[in-house]
Amino acid sequence: MLQTINRIGGLLWINLANTVRMQEKSRTDRLLDPPSLLEWLRDNELPDSVRELPLEQLRKELTALRELCDRVLEDLARHGKLSEPTYDALQVRAEKLIVGVKLTMTGEGPDLEYTGRSGSEALSLLVLRSIADTLRTVPAERIRKCEHEDCILRFADISKGGRRRWCSMETCGNRHKAAEFYAKKKQQAEG
Repeated sequence: MLQTINRIGGLLWINLANTVRMQEKSRTDRLLDPPSLLEWLRDNELPDSVRELPLEQLRKELTALRELCDRVLEDLARHGKLSEPTYDALQVRAEKLIVGVKLTMTGEGPDLEYTGRSGSEALSLLVLRSIADTLRTVPAERIRKCEHEDCILRFADISKGGRRRWCSMETCGNRHKAAEFYAKKKQQAEG
């Protein structure tokens, strides 16, 4: 799937955190706008059971999960690991899940699929699984905030070299390069 603004973080939980973003120099919450919320669900390929939740329930669930994602991001930025209170909050959320298991046959043989029994549980399971998988496989220093001064988006740098600086080269990277170019031109004209 093509990378859209709703998938710029590279991982479901970071994409959820990125539903608060800067627009015209002020923070906007895309979960408050029903078309934006539905677009985010579609772009992040959430299952029908999640998309079929009543809009207010969905917004409430996503907002609570986003707060948890923000806590994880803050811990990683400050300490390079989860704090005990954040770990406990994740644990409490995980303990409340009722998970169903389904055996399916694939071309490679049987596979176990885990899913929440309700849309809310499916959503929590997917976000918690994304956080846990990330913390197990991606070094904390590879989870970054975009370096553009007007951007608050975060991303997981899974590039080989590990030198990604921008949420998107097409937006923030190009804006930064253009600003440097014009500053240099202005300096040359004054000098």
